[in-house]
Amino acid sequence: MDRKKWYAIATLVGGATALAIYLAPFAKAEAHLKPMGANAIFRHSWASLRTDSFGETLTYQNSLLPPQVNLARLINLPVPDGSVTTINLYQNSPHSWRFEEINQADAVVGVVARDHNQLVTYQGQDNQRTISTLPAALQSPWTLWQIPAPGTWEKDWSASTAVTHIGNLPAYQVTLTPRVPGTLWGSVTYWFQGQYFVPLGVRVRDQSGSTVFSVKAAVFTEGSPGSSASPPSAGTVVAWHVSPALNQVTHQLAGSSNALPPAPFPRHLGPLIRTSQRKAGDNAIAVYGTGPGRVLVLSTPAKVWTGRRAQSFLRPIRGSAQFRGVTDGVFSVVTFRRNRREITLMGSRTQTELARWAQSEWR
Repeated sequence: MDRKKWYAIATLVGGATALAIYLAPFAKAEAHLKPMGANAIFRHSWASLRTDSFGETLTYQNSLLPPQVNLARLINLPVPDGSVTTINLYQNSPHSWRFEEINQADAVVGVVARDHNQLVTYQGQDNQRTISTLPAALQSPWTLWQIPAPGTWEKDWSASTAVTHIGNLPAYQVTLTPRVPGTLWGSVTYWFQGQYFVPLGVRVRDQSGSTVFSVKAAVFTEGSPGSSASPPSAGTVVAWHVSPALNQVTHQLAGSSNALPPAPFPRHLGPLIRTSQRKAGDNAIAVYGTGPGRVLVLSTPAKVWTGRRAQSFLRPIRGSAQFRGVTDGVFSVVTFRRNRREITLMGSRTQTELARWAQSEWR
């Protein structure tokens, strides 16, 4: 198991630089949408996203990262950089989808696509393509929207809902605001198509009210996008590898002689039960829970921090000094160390919740 590879994929498809989701059966909505609570909207969307097919063209704005930071050069996955203004998302099913990044010149910057249990990426600048088989723990259905799981957000967020329009589409709006003052984000707003509950966009604002991340549908089409969701076929096929730039901002091995073999994962993580686990060399992976609220846990040899840029991405978590992490307000990555092992938790949970559960289970 290439820990950096799957950490990068999970951060992309779930984290601050990317958008992740699951899909499902849609429910007919009235011409004039009736009021609905946040959990009911989230529940309908998760259900809709498990089976629905659709296509979206979305406007894209991201000022979460400094302009000089180009994540596309850090990992072998297309992470939207400053030139990206449009994202195309096509989905036939949770096992068949395509995510395209388009720049101001209407050129394809990068593509991530899933074809059953294969993940295919394309980098336009290098004209290179990678083809990877997903590990068993990641082969369940998932797509590229990330919305809160019903019932998992109330402790840290309060919600307000409204009926609105995105373009000419009737839509539901859900706005989450943190209950505790002084947090990183001021609000996270989601929009959902009123008839099918497919997500139409998300906007993140900081404490001053400025928009720091926004992706919103300009075009929405219900129904199968067909071959538009096919993986890219252009470019030279290359092996997935950790780029030199990624090594500069993450970890360097401190020496295999210092690494202890993976310890058994605890049976529980907070209220979640371990559903699977797997070992590959010095690395191990476990999945806790099922459905949208599940958590992925990686155990890898501890490594030496190198470079200030790495620490600017993974920041100390308030009230839990031994934990570091990153979040987009909904999807979080939390890491800590035990017995010369590094434990990394990823999921649609808050950082404080993941840190609290980990502290209880890894005493």
